[in-house]
Amino acid sequence: MHGKFYNEAVLELSLRPRTPLLIASGAATGLDPTLPEIQFIRTHRRKEDGTVEEVIYIPGSSFRGVLRSHAERLVRSVHEDQACRVTEKTCLQQKLSRLGKKETELEGSEAYKNSCYVCRLFGNTGIAARIRVADFYPTGPLLTEIRPGVAIDRVTGSVAQGPFQLELVTDGEFVGQISLRNFTLGQLGLLAASLLDIGDGLVPLGHGKSRGLGRVSLNVKNVTFRFLQPTYDALKGVGALADEQTRKAYALPKPEDEAFPMPPSAKISHEHVFFLVALEAEAAKDLFEKVASHWVKELEVEKK
Repeated sequence: MHGKFYNEAVLELSLRPRTPLLIASGAATGLDPTLPEIQFIRTHRRKEDGTVEEVIYIPGSSFRGVLRSHAERLVRSVHEDQACRVTEKTCLQQKLSRLGKKETELEGSEAYKNSCYVCRLFGNTGIAARIRVADFYPTGPLLTEIRPGVAIDRVTGSVAQGPFQLELVTDGEFVGQISLRNFTLGQLGLLAASLLDIGDGLVPLGHGKSRGLGRVSLNVKNVTFRFLQPTYDALKGVGALADEQTRKAYALPKPEDEAFPMPPSAKISHEHVFFLVALEAEAAKDLFEKVASHWVKELEVEKK
């Protein structure tokens, strides 16, 4: 299905710490006594004037890992067998072992149908992901602090490790993008539900979660949908846009289940060959809250 384009959603997100945040760098600080033992991860970026600066950032891979873990938790709470467990073989590997086949012997549609609901969105070794998460970069100066810490031995009650220093971001804004291509409305809903929980501070990020670190506020600044087919009355999932042969091959939802009413404030335009539907912050959040439960309905229909 990745060989064709049906639909795409591009989300621009703003992330701010509710409690101090630390995405730890794996690099050792060496013998420099001025650097904390556990640093926030950094990268180098070129500024508008051509100079290069070192900046604190949130890797897309780190955010994607938290997003997938929470999506798995949500889906597993409704249907145990529709989300893989990291301690076991993947859903596809388990089914292939029962069928006596190898991944290289599977068509794309077979790999998709034999994958769990979460893997269909985030991918596995047999199918590519529908979702892409970019790095989050600061939009301005960040407020940071160095905080001392120790690790306590639970048996003796004494210091097991430390003292050491943590570099924390206590205030500031990070902005990044998430794109979702060839999605069903249920997959959009699962992404929306996971993002809403992270934005409500229910799912912490990074290092020191048990210390109370990592809770963030997350806001959708805007979302833009792209379609090849004109869409004025409804936002449509891939089940409504694909032909009958593709829909059957991939066991996609029925067209009547793949249309969501167009938000009244949506700005519709035409650019090159694409039909664009743009939603600003409040309208985007309202859409996400309404579509967030759609993945449950999609799973229920699939299980029948």
